[in-house]
Formats: sequence, structure tokens, C-alpha cells
Amino acid sequence: MLSALLTPTVHAATCSAVSGDTRNRLLELYTSEGCSSCPPADRWLSQLPVNSGVVPLAFHVDYWDRLGWKDPFAQATFSQRQRVRNSGLGWVYTPQVMLDGEDFRGWQRGLPARSQTPAR
Repeated sequence: MLSALLTPTVHAATCSAVSGDTRNRLLELYTSEGCSSCPPADRWLSQLPVNSGVVPLAFHVDYWDRLGWKDPFAQATFSQRQRVRNSGLGWVYTPQVMLDGEDFRGWQRGLPARSQTPAR
């Protein structure tokens, strides 16, 4: 079994990837199990269509943990990522949706039109 893992496969030479016509957008969701408003945002993200034109990422932040509800999925690095991404706002909150690095508060009304930016 180990030798199969160490031996390059024949199929590697036939593997290829092709970009679509347009660029997908990065969608980040910051939540916490200690946040009572987060379950609707989690459901929204999980129900996005596969062809929605976004690359969804979900991060559980840890700053709610000190209020008594320890989130087993939270990481300090996720909280730090949110702070860095929000440097222009000066504060963080949950649930927060960011679309291509911008605060996107209209997530409950759906995504804006797909990006028409050509793929590289």
C-alpha cells in the first residue's frame, strides 16, 4: 500500500484544469456558535448553488468564547483574519459576510449579479 502512495500515477500526466469565462468571487462568512444570529447565515452559505460564481469560505471566530459559549470550531487565527480584513471598518461582528474583501450586508437578499470580470 505504501508503495502505491510513493509511486506517481499514470493519470497525473492527463490531469488538466481550465478556468471558466469569468472570475469567481471570494465569499467569506465569519460566525460563532455563541452568536444567536449566525445560524441563518450558516444555512444561507450551505444552500448556495454550486454554480453561484463564488468561492465560499466559513470561519468561526473565538471572540465570543469569553462570554461563556465556547465554540469548538473557533480559532484565534480566524478572528485575526477578520480583524485584518476589516481594517477599514475598525470593528468586527458576527455574522459577517465579506464579498471580495468588502463588507456585504445584503447577503439575506441574495448575491449580486455574477461577476463579468474575465478569468485570467
